[in-house]
Amino acid sequence: MLNRLFIALSLFPSLAFAQPAVRERPPPPPPPGRPLARPQVGPPQHGASAVVPAPIVPGFRVNIAPPAARVEVRPMAPSQGHVWIDGHWRWRGNRHLWEAGYWELPPSTGYHWVAARWVNEGGAWMFYDGYWDPGYTPVAETPYEPPPAPPEPVYAEEQPPQNIVEVRPVVPFAGAVWIPGYWHIRGHHQRWIGGHWSAPREGHRWEEGRWEHDRRHYRWVPGGWRR
Repeated sequence: MLNRLFIALSLFPSLAFAQPAVRERPPPPPPPGRPLARPQVGPPQHGASAVVPAPIVPGFRVNIAPPAARVEVRPMAPSQGHVWIDGHWRWRGNRHLWEAGYWELPPSTGYHWVAARWVNEGGAWMFYDGYWDPGYTPVAETPYEPPPAPPEPVYAEEQPPQNIVEVRPVVPFAGAVWIPGYWHIRGHHQRWIGGHWSAPREGHRWEEGRWEHDRRHYRWVPGGWRR
């Protein structure tokens, strides 16, 4: 037996000095409390659109991933102008609840719907609610012209939510004026209209739209340029 071992070591001397394989340690977990980054345009999460703009509406986070989006059967559109609002999961009462999709008219021409979405950021799940984007591109020396006021007053039976503190994009040029977003309420649907930058109007200031309360309901007063 010893003779065989001696012969093996003579033929393969490297066996006498073989070292066990060393496994690389996994990278340490990220430190707790690390601030979450703004979501980047990338692969869709749970049915979100493939390309989404930077969020105007701030998100909130939970540690439980939402279930897969449900496949909905769309009923016939009421008109060609209606836009389908995709159903999505919402976090309410410490659990995920499904909010079914429906058809809705845009607040005015030129608006497009930015769908609600869930994004995985640093192991946590951020929810960014959907909103109507005016689709307005600020141009220097061209003040924003708000849509015409509705022909009839707009009322809400219940008190509108508090205005959202929006995440403003980078100022596009010197002197730009921020046109704040507001709540668009029709029936039981409450949707946020995203804010945007605008060139100033000489001799005017932008007066923010607001909901005024009287004894019976809330009336919408559109924003506009005021002297």
